[in-house]
Amino acid sequence: MKKRLLRYLSALTVSIICTYSGLQRVAFADTAQVPACGMNDVFAWQDRLENPTEEATPAYVQRVSEAFITDCPNRPEVAEAHRIAALAAGWGNDAEASAVHFEQAGYVTDVESLFMNAAVLLATGENERAWRMRDQAIEFWLARMTRRGIADVEVDELKGGDLISLRFRETDADLRQSRLWIVKPDGAGWPAALSISSDRQLNAFHKMRAGQDASDLQLIRLYRCTSRKLLGRGSKPVSDEEISATATAALQAYLFAPDIPKSGEFETCLFAQRMLPDMTSGNAIAIQ
Repeated sequence: MKKRLLRYLSALTVSIICTYSGLQRVAFADTAQVPACGMNDVFAWQDRLENPTEEATPAYVQRVSEAFITDCPNRPEVAEAHRIAALAAGWGNDAEASAVHFEQAGYVTDVESLFMNAAVLLATGENERAWRMRDQAIEFWLARMTRRGIADVEVDELKGGDLISLRFRETDADLRQSRLWIVKPDGAGWPAALSISSDRQLNAFHKMRAGQDASDLQLIRLYRCTSRKLLGRGSKPVSDEEISATATAALQAYLFAPDIPKSGEFETCLFAQRMLPDMTSGNAIAIQ
C-alpha cells in the first residue's frame, strides 16, 4: 500500500504544480474569482496521505480523500482525489463506492485504475464495458512503451487472442527485465503474461555460492491476475527460439481457459502491474 501511495503522490505533486501555475495566471486576470479552497488545503490532503496519522489502510486513504472532496468540491484536484478514493475503495473490497468515485474521476489511463474499474464493472454486470476497459489499459500501456522508445514490440495472433511480445533495450542495476510476453483474450478474460527478469539481490546471493564469475540468474515467471508462478530459474543462456516457444506455448494454453471472475463477484486483478509494468529507461535491460 505504501508503494501505491508514493505513486499516487508523485502524480499528484505534478498536478498540484501545474494547477498552482494556472491559478496564478487566473488570479492576475480576475482577482474576484477566488476558490473556496486554496493550495494549502491541497497540500494538507497530500500530507495526510504521505504522513498518515494512523495505519495507511485502504479505508484511511479513502476517508482522507473523500474528506478533501467534500471540503473542496471545486478544486481541480478533486478528479484525482476521486481516482485515489476509487482505488482505495476497490482494494477495500467496496465495489459500490469504487464505482461511484470512478464515475467522477474523469479520464484515466494508468494500468491500476483501468483494471480496478474493469473489476468493478464486472461485479456490477457491465461485462462488455469492462473488457473494453481491459483493452484500453493494454493499448495505453503499449503507447507509453512506444513513446518512451525502450522496447521493440511485436503482435501475433494466437487461437483465441493476441500475443504481444516486447524486448527491452535499457539498463538498470537493481531490477532487470529483458523480455515480456502478454496475451489478451479476444473475448472475455483477464490477460496473462510471461516475463524474463533478473534481480540484483538474488544475483549477489547466487554469486556468493557459485563464485563471482557466475552468470546472472534469469527468472521466468508466469503472471495471471490472481496468481504468479516461477516457471524456471537458471544462469545458462537460452536461445530466443526456445524462450519464444516456451512463452507461446504457455500463453496459448492460458487462452483455452482464461481467468474470468464469477458473475456478480468482485475480484481485483492483483498482478496487473506485473503484467503491464511501468517500465522506464531505468528498469529494463537486455540480459542475454
